Amino acid sequence: MNLVSVVIPTRGRPDLLARAVDSVRTQTHPSLEIIVVVDGPDPATEGVLGAIDEPRLHPIAQPASVGAAEARNVGVRAAIGEWVAFLDDDDEWLPTKLERQLATIAASGVAEPIGFCPIVIRTERGRRAWRSRPPAPGEHPSEYLFVRRSLRVGEGTVGTSTIVARRSLLVEVPFDAAQRRYQDADWILRATAAGAALVYCPERLSIWTAPGARPSITADHATDWRHALDWIRARRGLVSPRAYAAFVLVRVAGLAATAGDRTAIRELWDDARRHGRPGTLDVALFAGRWMIPSGLRRWMRRRLVGVSHGARPT
Repeated sequence: MNLVSVVIPTRGRPDLLARAVDSVRTQTHPSLEIIVVVDGPDPATEGVLGAIDEPRLHPIAQPASVGAAEARNVGVRAAIGEWVAFLDDDDEWLPTKLERQLATIAASGVAEPIGFCPIVIRTERGRRAWRSRPPAPGEHPSEYLFVRRSLRVGEGTVGTSTIVARRSLLVEVPFDAAQRRYQDADWILRATAAGAALVYCPERLSIWTAPGARPSITADHATDWRHALDWIRARRGLVSPRAYAAFVLVRVAGLAATAGDRTAIRELWDDARRHGRPGTLDVALFAGRWMIPSGLRRWMRRRLVGVSHGARPT
């Protein structure tokens, strides 16, 4: 049976971490190891890990914080399994997560797979699910990640806590330690450019916890549209013109609108047209960001698609 190395980066959230570890310990796929990378001095977290009676648990305490991306790389380098699965410390898995994903990967016949699955979102008001879809045949990975086909949020989400890939791929293409945001998307773009392919398991097997009021990368950069624009410009060679325009007009514009920075309108519009190929829905969503009040937009979305808007995974 294939050994799976589960890598969990963590810092300062011992109670949430214990829940995440428990969700790995109860997996129906028994051949696994649990590598928890404690990102910097954290006595409370180390104490919680020390109290867990689990021979498959292998904590790694970093002497200084290196960030979530590099903490994942540390865990990958320490792993001994053929496969690596990532789990963020505030998320958790359903018991059949690894079993079902490995079966889907085996049935796919893909030589270098990146397995993923839809998510359940846990908020302060309960649980819900974004509508999800598999990548279409021949669809560029960047278009799956960034191009909206409808007003529904999250159709092309690949959450970090859903990813399963070969350790050899993650050694060849590590996470970019310099990335503050878009770490998962950044890695997927580089890994697929190196020959990997997305493999979709249609079952909802991972629970993503929306940040709410707690600190998170998403919350820390919720209005930093310059960072988002710089990132997509740096990765323009890895995305299609269609995906580039969609990211700029929808994602980056959303951050700028949240910041109330109307000076971004002309720059983002010109950038999307010069370097990308905007679609009709991209243009409509871009215009709506600036012309329709946020409360009215949320009401319209609920009326049109029957779902409410939530925070997007990083």
